[in-house]
Amino acid sequence: MLNITLDNGSVPKYLQLSDWLKGMIEKGRYGVGERLPSEIELSQMCGLNRNTVRQAIARLVNEGLVVKKNGVGTFVTSKTDSKVKYSLKNITSLTLELSKLGILTRTREISKRVVHATVDLGEKLMLGSDPRAIQIKRIRYGNDIPLVIERSYLSYREYRQLLEMNIPDSLYKVLREELGVNLERSIQTLQAVQLPDEDAALLGLEAGFPAMFQESIIYDENNIAVELLHSFYRGDKFLFSVESGKFSPTNID
Repeated sequence: MLNITLDNGSVPKYLQLSDWLKGMIEKGRYGVGERLPSEIELSQMCGLNRNTVRQAIARLVNEGLVVKKNGVGTFVTSKTDSKVKYSLKNITSLTLELSKLGILTRTREISKRVVHATVDLGEKLMLGSDPRAIQIKRIRYGNDIPLVIERSYLSYREYRQLLEMNIPDSLYKVLREELGVNLERSIQTLQAVQLPDEDAALLGLEAGFPAMFQESIIYDENNIAVELLHSFYRGDKFLFSVESGKFSPTNID
């Protein structure tokens, strides 16, 4: 059994322990899928009480590096430098992007209901005289780590059949293959935010955890809005990339 030496300086012991564990994960001492030493073992290794050890483990859980399985142990899920590079060049499925990286995906539907659209939502979805919209709220996972909270809004008048349908990981696949909708273009905006308390709790994170908020409006070939999507991406797990055209002097103010 390894012995962990912690100093008595100003840095709290739980932070020192979590940093040590992160270092071991980075170096491959504890690989992805492997179990960390138990709380009792860690207590013996570093001479700390179990409450302090739990704080250290909780920090790693919040950062998405490990996951706790009741009655089994704590397992490594990723390294600290592993981030999903998400391209904004085309309309794409998050499931597809994660799968390309060899990440095991799954989706948990939280709710699917009819809501009365706000003025802003009604305008963006072009709802007209019928203010009803379908809201589909989901959590997207990668390798069993909750990564994204999504709220999809679609016109109730146009897409009410979705309320009776089983929606797999990719909503876009359902729209395209089962409802015959062509997803032609999108307008996307990004904003750095702190996670709202409700969403932080669903992702198993502390309130105020840094996130990237993305609003996407998807249009069909007739330039009619199909979906308004509000997504909260974990700030520690995603990088966003945008491809630009060549430099043009006419773009200079």
